[in-house]
Amino acid sequence: MVDRMNVGGNQSGQQSVYIGKGSRGGRGGNIGSDNTWNMDGVTITDMAATGSSPIYYDFDSFEEIQVTTGGSDPRIMTSGVQLNMVTKRGTNDFKGSGRYFYTPGSTQADATVPGEAAGYLDRTNRINFVRDYGGEIGGPILKDRLWFWGARGDQKISVQASNTVGTNQSVSVGLFDNIILRNKNLKLNGQILSSNSAVAYYTFSDKVRNARGLGPNRPFVSSWRQTGPTPVYKLEDTQIFGSSLYLTAMWSRVPGGFNLVANGGEGPSAPSYWFDALNNLHDNYLTQHIIRPQKQYRIDGSKFFDLAKMNHELKFGFGYRKTPATTSVSYPGPAHGFWDYSVTATPTVCANAKDPAHPNGLPANCASATVIRPRQSPRQDEYNDFYVGDTILLGNLTVQGGLRWDRQQGKLTPNAVDASPLLGTPLTLNCINTLTCNGTSGGKLDALLPALTFPGDSRSLKWNSVSPRIGATYTLGADKRTLVRASYNRYVSQMGLVVSGSNPLGYTAFRFYGVDSNGDNTIQRNELLSIRGFSGLNPTNPTSISKTTRIDYNMKIPTTDEFIVGFDRELLTDFSVGLNYTYRNNKNFTATRNEKTQGAGDYYTPADYVPVMCTNPAGCGSGPSFVQQGQQRLAGGTFTLKDPITGAVITTFNTAVRPVWALSPTVPTAVFSVITNRPGYTQKYSGFELTTTKRMSHNWMMRANASWNNFTEKCGSDSLQNPTPVLAANQILCGGGQVAPQSAASGDFGDDFLNAKWQFNINGVYIAPWEINIGANLSARQGYPAPFRDTVTGQRGGNLAVVLNPVGEIRFANVYELDLRLAKDFRFFNRVGMTLSGDLFNVPNKRTILQRATGIMQNEASLASGYRVRELQSPRVWRLGARFTY
Repeated sequence: MVDRMNVGGNQSGQQSVYIGKGSRGGRGGNIGSDNTWNMDGVTITDMAATGSSPIYYDFDSFEEIQVTTGGSDPRIMTSGVQLNMVTKRGTNDFKGSGRYFYTPGSTQADATVPGEAAGYLDRTNRINFVRDYGGEIGGPILKDRLWFWGARGDQKISVQASNTVGTNQSVSVGLFDNIILRNKNLKLNGQILSSNSAVAYYTFSDKVRNARGLGPNRPFVSSWRQTGPTPVYKLEDTQIFGSSLYLTAMWSRVPGGFNLVANGGEGPSAPSYWFDALNNLHDNYLTQHIIRPQKQYRIDGSKFFDLAKMNHELKFGFGYRKTPATTSVSYPGPAHGFWDYSVTATPTVCANAKDPAHPNGLPANCASATVIRPRQSPRQDEYNDFYVGDTILLGNLTVQGGLRWDRQQGKLTPNAVDASPLLGTPLTLNCINTLTCNGTSGGKLDALLPALTFPGDSRSLKWNSVSPRIGATYTLGADKRTLVRASYNRYVSQMGLVVSGSNPLGYTAFRFYGVDSNGDNTIQRNELLSIRGFSGLNPTNPTSISKTTRIDYNMKIPTTDEFIVGFDRELLTDFSVGLNYTYRNNKNFTATRNEKTQGAGDYYTPADYVPVMCTNPAGCGSGPSFVQQGQQRLAGGTFTLKDPITGAVITTFNTAVRPVWALSPTVPTAVFSVITNRPGYTQKYSGFELTTTKRMSHNWMMRANASWNNFTEKCGSDSLQNPTPVLAANQILCGGGQVAPQSAASGDFGDDFLNAKWQFNINGVYIAPWEINIGANLSARQGYPAPFRDTVTGQRGGNLAVVLNPVGEIRFANVYELDLRLAKDFRFFNRVGMTLSGDLFNVPNKRTILQRATGIMQNEASLASGYRVRELQSPRVWRLGARFTY
């Protein structure tokens, strides 16, 4: 499952988030973080954005793409989707190709705005143009001994996100999101001796993007300009010993990194950014400079031998990988912070924000102000693995068995940060009454973010694991046209970002209530009235370098246990069907748990939380959430979406409701936390996959697959400290229903929650007379969940994004996509070929709503920005292309 639909290239040049069947993540189960990326056998997975790719690709440079989602191969570490892109190589014949594909926006159907959204959307997502062109050539340098292959590919992508109307209620985006991808590849293959072969490979990938993050709530000035090339180097040598043993040694280096610079500028002279009451971002945004180099060494081998009547292929290998990473984050403007009026969009928020200096609440025009210290997050991870596996052939039976050992270790390296320009000296204020400061609810506190130096971790977090693999296949009958299989496999998660969460110089901030009295959208000290929260520091000792978040060095490694059974049947010589059933059990999830006393392990539990009571004499809530004074508050209620221009009601409906809990007044608000395992929490996946394949014969071919998926969770009594189900860190835990992680990928996809209980795809090609190829592809899936949320503010323990309905109970519309292709092949001089093609994407011009704003309420009142349309299926569009080969 993927977080976006790429219609004719409208989502090309971006990092998609995707998950395989029952795939878990790394820290806390974050989405996609157990996926891996490989090029020619080199693992290049970005371990600082764990599970993502560090580069963008020229897909014409690939000979094949290998996709693995499970099985008994001991070379596989994780339960995620394993991708290996195998590039082309030179041979004794000079061969090459060139291509040019063009998707003009003029061939796209109108990106019409739905009638309901005319008051807040100026236009919907559309293509300006997409160009993809390049070429490759390969051949002999020294025939039978040395060969070369090289390729160059460029993509230029210009698209536009859904734009908000330029009125006082919203912002106007207006500009195109332009992406340029450049790829260069060079490979040398040599065979100086008949028993030895060598490979030298280089790839260069660069991306320049002018408006990353552009979307309905984020205008051009607040989007990022992305830059930063990443090369990949590889040396490999294979030696054959006799007729039954070979060894391959490999070295690789990936000096990765990139920059995300806000278009509003960086540094103290740049304007500060701020959020309006509709959560629209204005004027600027934060800037990131990212360095992610990698080095890898591997030795792999195979030994073939016979024992009794059994044929054996013994595979083994050892690898070492080092992946340091540093991310530097700065905030524009003189204050290094931002105003947020969406937090106080509900009028009661300011009135209820009370402290000893403001016993009757704050002014009605108050807002939230966050002041953040510039930060760096340097760390170093190392990965060692050893595997051994045997494939045994005995008649109709094939048995695979293996063991894999992994050691993963990570630690924080030395680091230093500057003081906050605004809070380099103490600012003494009262905390709001729901926050414990200096041992007292509503007590005074010195807000201080000084310069600090961290010497680095004295020890590493180490995960050692052994993963068994066992599988068997058996062919039935004399004709051997039926194959049955079964396997059990254990996988472990990648450590990735786990240690980063304990960085004492990571995200460190104070959150205030205040009033922007001069209206300049820049925080001044005299505009801050009350402290509403803090993150990443001990507020009673802000000059201390000791961590507020520690690591449990005895935590268990996250694991996945997998069982697969299935069969394949060849019904005809060119037609086969298959059915597989997969069961997965994910456990030992990591999480950040709050503790009351640092180092004591006295964790907060549901027993520390009490019902939030209605204190309004007129009652609280609306519709199904209405309760009388003295009763427990219920999140949710009656939601109403209005046209921001006319005030007309667009839609209104009742939501499900949830009881709200908050930290007991007798329990101090949390300061300290531990990265450890989440107790009593597991995920289970159960799914069927049906496949059919009609190989090319009689001028046609077809492939079809369908799947049914059930991905659920089990929560213990102490899996969550607050029993209120909420959205936090891209996850909804213990909310009932399906597991549906929130997208956190490149672009504006925060309302995509990946889960479809069914999906299917069918594609085929027919070769008509005169070598005209007619192709079709139909894909469909169930609509993704729409987990509506009511943000309850002003509670002890922090604001709560309460999930109102079990995940998957309410979904967006089902999605269907039909694409057609028409191509004609030409041959010249029996040597040169040319293919002219036309591809029509989204043939029926479906305009399915893919995203709505799912945060719809605040304190049981409707948010004006809630339930608004954010993305639609891109309109029908043509792509025209030409390819030549020689």
